[in-house]
Amino acid sequence: MSCVLKVNNVSRKVKDFQILKNVSFELKRGEIVGLIGPNGAGKTSIMKILVGLTINYTGEVDLSSVRDIGSMIETPNFYPYNTGYQNLMYFAKLNGVGSKKVEELLDLLGLTDAANKNVKGYSLGMRQRLGIAQALLKDPDVLVLDEPTNGLDPQGIYEVREYIRKIATEKNITVLISSHLLGELEKMCNRAIFIKKGEVIQLMDFDNDIQNKKITFVIECLDSEKTQEILAKLGYNVVSYNENEVRVKIGANEKNDIAKILYKHKIVMTGLYEACETLEDTFLELMRA
Repeated sequence: MSCVLKVNNVSRKVKDFQILKNVSFELKRGEIVGLIGPNGAGKTSIMKILVGLTINYTGEVDLSSVRDIGSMIETPNFYPYNTGYQNLMYFAKLNGVGSKKVEELLDLLGLTDAANKNVKGYSLGMRQRLGIAQALLKDPDVLVLDEPTNGLDPQGIYEVREYIRKIATEKNITVLISSHLLGELEKMCNRAIFIKKGEVIQLMDFDNDIQNKKITFVIECLDSEKTQEILAKLGYNVVSYNENEVRVKIGANEKNDIAKILYKHKIVMTGLYEACETLEDTFLELMRA
């Protein structure tokens, strides 16, 4: 996939507070990228810079390959006593877009049946989808979504997730999305950018990392203290241990090597298996570091 947007060493400071510090990343065409971090990490600040709502920063945002950026930052606002169709037509006219595009987007976001209903009667999930439709009115190359599933019930979360995936696939649009629902991002995204205290601390490629990342294995044994000492001396990354088990991060093809080493040292193993790690586990580990 070709690169569509680059962020190079972007920093932002307000008085003595460093909001962003040397943030760098790139987005590729047609991918969905999660922007992950705790409250106050700088996620919304980055998004506001990308869409032009914040101009006081240093560094470079290269938009030379971008025709237009659509965005939904924070909860979208609509005229409650106008229909979904009327609301979209209002914004369409402001952007020089006709009714055909509005009807296409209502269909794309699954809102055709609700198009002639007042927005006041929409569920929160429907209003979020209407907000995404508004962000797509000018056929953007890049779509920036800040917490699009915030406050939704499980059905609403599922619907928004599936429509975002549909947009990226069918329209070949790059999506940058922030959310605290890490399980949803894991299901949706191709890559993730982890940010902490205004700095990018890790980039994760879900497709490549499945093959190349270090995996936490659980070693159940009769002498966990000796086991962790042996592995640590040999340079293995021992994550933790207790009286019953040792957890070590290794490549998937190193499992047999571990078994041979412990057998050689006469360690009695009662189990050796892969721990179930999630994006949330990775996030918590990075935030603790």
